[in-house]
Amino acid sequence: MVIHADESSVKQHPAYRAAKSGDADAGYRLVRDTLSLAAVATLQELIDIKCPILVSAYALERGGVNAIPEALADEPDILLVLPVDSSVVQTNMVSHAGADGFSRLAHQAAFAGEIAPGADYLMVDDFVGQGSTLPTCAD
Repeated sequence: MVIHADESSVKQHPAYRAAKSGDADAGYRLVRDTLSLAAVATLQELIDIKCPILVSAYALERGGVNAIPEALADEPDILLVLPVDSSVVQTNMVSHAGADGFSRLAHQAAFAGEIAPGADYLMVDDFVGQGSTLPTCAD
């Protein structure tokens, strides 16, 4: 897990609410302002010689489709020159923002999309709470 910025600084950014509600331009502004080049370097070290496909946690939120994961997937794509797959999407609304562990387990995200057999994937999400999105998407 590689984190670019702490949650409180991201949530205080002027573009955060619009990005979380689906404004793609706000998502790109937020990501550009909070992206950590040190985190990108760490990702590059972890990837080594592999060329994983970036997949974002495309999620429907109360206010719209969260634009932050897609913007984050696109930005490192420029820096790391990795392919991005936008076809994997969350198929239900779970409202995990601020949820406790039990709620996250009881209301898990469901994903659909084509996965290339044998390919390596790198999942991009806007926040890591308890890490439930990653194993759910992997399944």
